[in-house]
Order: sequence, then C-alpha cells, then structure tokens
Amino acid sequence: MSDVLLRLTTPILVGLILTASALVIFNDWRLSMAALAVQYLLAAALVAQIVVVQVAVVKALVGLLVVGILAYTGREVNFGRVRGRAQEAAPASRFQFPTNFPFRLLAVVMFVVAAWYTASQPRFALPGLPLGVNIASYLLIALGLLNLGLTEEPMNAGMGLLTVLVGFEMLYAVFEQSLAVAALLAAVEFGVALAVSYLALLSYAASEKELTG
Repeated sequence: MSDVLLRLTTPILVGLILTASALVIFNDWRLSMAALAVQYLLAAALVAQIVVVQVAVVKALVGLLVVGILAYTGREVNFGRVRGRAQEAAPASRFQFPTNFPFRLLAVVMFVVAAWYTASQPRFALPGLPLGVNIASYLLIALGLLNLGLTEEPMNAGMGLLTVLVGFEMLYAVFEQSLAVAALLAAVEFGVALAVSYLALLSYAASEKELTG
C-alpha cells in the first residue's frame, strides 16, 4: 500500500496544485466546491504515507462532509448568484473567467514556484516528513493564503481558509497521529464551514436586498 502511494506522489502533487489553483482562479462556487472535495481526497491519500490508514480515511470523510455543508449552503443561496442577475446572465457565462484572471494566474504560478522551492530546501523542510508531503503542505498553505488575500466574498475566502487548514494538518501529522487529534481538527473544520455558511447567507441576503431596493 505504501509503495503504491509513493509512486503516486507526483500525480497527487499535480492534482493538489490544480485543485488549489482552481480555488484561486475561478469564482464559480460549484467548480470551487468540486475542487475542494478532490483536494481533500488527494491530501488524505498523500498523508496516508505517514499516518495509519484509519486516520487518513477520517480526514477524507471529514473533508467530504465539510464540502457537503458548503454545498448545501450554496444551493440555498443559488451558489452566490443573486437571482435577478442570474436570470439576466446567459447559461454559458456561469463558468466565465474573472476579470483579473491574468493577474490571478500569474500570482498562482509565482506562489507555486516559491512554495515548491522553499519546501525543497533542507533548512525549511520539516524533519520527519517525506519530501512530497512537505511540498504539498507548503503549496496548500501558500495558495490558501493567496486565495484569502484576493477575495472578500465569505464562501471563496472560507474555502481558502480550509485549504490552509488542510496544509497545516499535513505538517502537524508528523507530531500527532491519533484519532483524538484528528477529531479535534475535524471539529475546527466543521466550525469554519458553519461560520462560512452563516456569513455567506448574510452576504447573499444583503445582496438581494440591495438589488430589490
């Protein structure tokens, strides 16, 4: 099992880069939530190199439940599209690129290169973690912070914060691998998901009120 995971390290890293980058580049909640779900699964598969399988499975299930909470909230608020504006928009425009797409793409490339280089340096890498896990954690934390810095919208910012937490969990896994700690970290993620959902509901209600005047 561990040998298989080691061989899959590079594909998993590529997948994590793509999913975390999608959260930064795209504004569509449905695409972002799908990327976040895949990110949780890939992170759990990668962290299974250093923790028991049960802990990795718990992390994957917690991630899917967190995404489920966000998806339910998204459905309640029409995935962030105010109904009046959504009716005027063409169906093809739902997955359009944001207006600052070139800047976001350039920022993502710079953060990925910087995080990969930093994690590859022995003096910055955390002892006891495989190189792939070190790189993945640095990448997720960096791109999550970038996402937080580029958006004021609660849902997108919340998914950025959850990305940071996933990266932190991977770093912390080398120190503590018990199910009790996994449960504590899961409680933190559930708390973040609930807070983000509440703020997203408030933001959507304010937008609709402003639109209807």
